[in-house]
Amino acid sequence: MATTDVAEQGPPPLAEVIERIGFGWAQLRVVLLGGCVWLADGSELLLIGTVTRAVSDEWGMRAWQRGSTVSIVFLGILLGNGICGPVGDRYGRRLPILVSYLGIAVFSILSAFTQNFYQLAAVRLFVGASFGIGQPAINALSSEVCPAYWRIMMNALTQTLFIFGELYSAVLVWWDDPMMRHLDWRWLLLMGSIPSVVCLVFSWLWLHESPSYFAVHGDYAGAKRVLESFCNDNGKVGLNVDFKLPPPKKESTPLEVMIENFWVICSRRLLYSTIAVIYSCFTLNVVFYGCLYAFPQVLTEVDMNAAPAVSLVFGALWELPGNVLAVFCGMFWPRKPVMIGYLVATALSLLAFGMGADQVSGGSEHWLHLALVHGGYIGIKCFAIVGFVAVYQYSTEIYPTVARTTGTAACVAGGRLGGMVAPLVFEWIVEATANISIFFYFTATLCIVNIIFVLFLPLETFGRSLDDYNEENETLPLTATKHKVVT
Repeated sequence: MATTDVAEQGPPPLAEVIERIGFGWAQLRVVLLGGCVWLADGSELLLIGTVTRAVSDEWGMRAWQRGSTVSIVFLGILLGNGICGPVGDRYGRRLPILVSYLGIAVFSILSAFTQNFYQLAAVRLFVGASFGIGQPAINALSSEVCPAYWRIMMNALTQTLFIFGELYSAVLVWWDDPMMRHLDWRWLLLMGSIPSVVCLVFSWLWLHESPSYFAVHGDYAGAKRVLESFCNDNGKVGLNVDFKLPPPKKESTPLEVMIENFWVICSRRLLYSTIAVIYSCFTLNVVFYGCLYAFPQVLTEVDMNAAPAVSLVFGALWELPGNVLAVFCGMFWPRKPVMIGYLVATALSLLAFGMGADQVSGGSEHWLHLALVHGGYIGIKCFAIVGFVAVYQYSTEIYPTVARTTGTAACVAGGRLGGMVAPLVFEWIVEATANISIFFYFTATLCIVNIIFVLFLPLETFGRSLDDYNEENETLPLTATKHKVVT
């Protein structure tokens, strides 16, 4: 007799249907269409950090103004992340992604026509807000359409697009001026807007909404339509995609959604995790975006036996092995050990680069000092990417569907504070000490503190399926995957 638990209990939960559909072209479509929010982010952030000196020379900006041209972008990202939470949970994941592409394109083009620091700062604020609106949405969407085993791969693929955004801009800079001393910053900013225009068109046509969003809002037909499309893309035509609809979610205003979801992510079960992941995102952003801002300036002072623009290109290329390492670690090792490993490796790389740069900038050509500079540079670029994949993936997995975008947005937005202060801290340290290495020692210290936070995280999400949060029964938002097969 061919009976199973599934037949006796009725349709399986949505997470189990996602597992049956598997990983394939459906998920890659989400990566390529929605994940390009990160490509546009990488392109724009490397450009604005690289052209800061050229803009400063043209307008005679002071140190705090140079740092602010990048910090203001992260303030905008922070605001956008805050907006995305309730909007993404109320109106879906797709809408914020489309709005993100549109805003990035429009305001990036406007940036090229600004005439002074205050105009540039105002426009870049909206560029950052556009990034911020889309990032939590694609993080949530990529986790919700993917089997548990492949979620880390999904996250890594979207992060890889950030690297290609950096490469795109680094090649533009190389083309314009390899020595980065006479950059045409207006042309560069115009060229930087192209990816978001292209992505907007293709996403409008072919990007699906999250089936989890449809399900928690009672739209069974909408969820089933998306699941059937996933089956067609993955070669599973005819697979039964019936699923058990979760309890209906009452309709609320965006403000009510924000308040309700805030209490979910700050509940007794999740409060420490929320605080720890926010600090982890803060540290990650200080390290990565602080170095992204610092390297175009540092590489003009520290001789790495290549033109500065070439070093930027190779630095971006070294992030690709970081993504491969992130996928390998994420698919075979639990999340917490991976985060601790990335923090240890990154701290050592920061210390190595700082010590080597201090000597090389002073004229040393000793092989050990050069090895510290090159090894530290490669390590920072490589291991920070592992952190992005592990930390951001973890931030999407610890929250329930109804509050996942809000929880992810809170972690990312809190972390963006790090990106906002990093350029200002770099400029302040350099102006106060005339020593670029102090900044790298400072960021290494943040990594060491972060290790302590991660050690006490109560939830391990590796190999678990996304499920709904039940406050009354005090169940965790993640339950172990159960693979049941009809025989």
